[in-house]
Amino acid sequence: MRDRPTLELADARIMMAAAREEAGRRRLEVSIAVVDEAGVPILLERLDGARLHTPEAAILKARTAAITRGDTAELEQLARDNPGTLLFPGRLPLTGGMPIAAKGAVVGGIGSSGASPEGDRAVCHAGLDALKQISRLLELGPDAAARPEGSAPGAAS
Repeated sequence: MRDRPTLELADARIMMAAAREEAGRRRLEVSIAVVDEAGVPILLERLDGARLHTPEAAILKARTAAITRGDTAELEQLARDNPGTLLFPGRLPLTGGMPIAAKGAVVGGIGSSGASPEGDRAVCHAGLDALKQISRLLELGPDAAARPEGSAPGAAS
């Protein structure tokens, strides 16, 4: 058996809070979804003003990123070059979906829908960055926040 990291609800909540904050900072009316590695939704938020289709699009973008283990912006270009890829069910190859990785494994995806491609990507990046930051602090131990970046636990400052 393999030991694999999994995306937990607490992780999804951290990502969602950061993504929501970025959307608010940019005044974007979006829906944001976080899914597990199989593309099953863990969290979904439709922000005030987000259009009616955006929750499903956010889920599909997140699912697509998780199951293909890639950024949906790359798949969007692939679909332009090869329209047959649009026939795969349950996928939405539009910019705004990114895989969530931990310890070298894809554990889920995050998706945003309702803004420009750049806006949706910024919302996703904010969620990913928040999870990376908290993961770094957890790996370094309880006093990591007080240590300078790059120093090891127990290292003299």
